Parts: sequence; structure tokens; C-alpha cells
Amino acid sequence: MTAALFESESKNDLKILMELAKKLGIRARYLSSKEFEEHVIAHNISEGMKSSNVSRDEIMKALGK
Repeated sequence: MTAALFESESKNDLKILMELAKKLGIRARYLSSKEFEEHVIAHNISEGMKSSNVSRDEIMKALGK
């Protein structure tokens, strides 16, 4: 799967892109800011799960604690 994200100040421009996607048979939907943030966090967690183990001290240091 490949995805694209469009962001615009113009709701009309986004509406045109959504209509074009529909005509081309591309699944498209609007995301709220919260949904987008959750998607980014989930992606980052998935990427992090692929890395090697990290010590508790390293995690606390990264969190600034």
C-alpha cells in the first residue's frame, strides 16, 4: 500500500482532490488532526519495535528524566 497526505487551507481544493480520487477508484477519507497524530505515533512505535533492545537508562535519558 502507498499513501499520500494532502494539507490545504482551502476546503474546496481538498474537495476536488477527494472527488478525483473517487473517480480514479482510490480510497480516500478525511482525517482529523487527532487521527493523523495517532497514525504518526503508531507508525513510530512500529518502527521502534524493529530496533534492538534499549536499556531503561537510555529510555529515561531520552525522556529527559
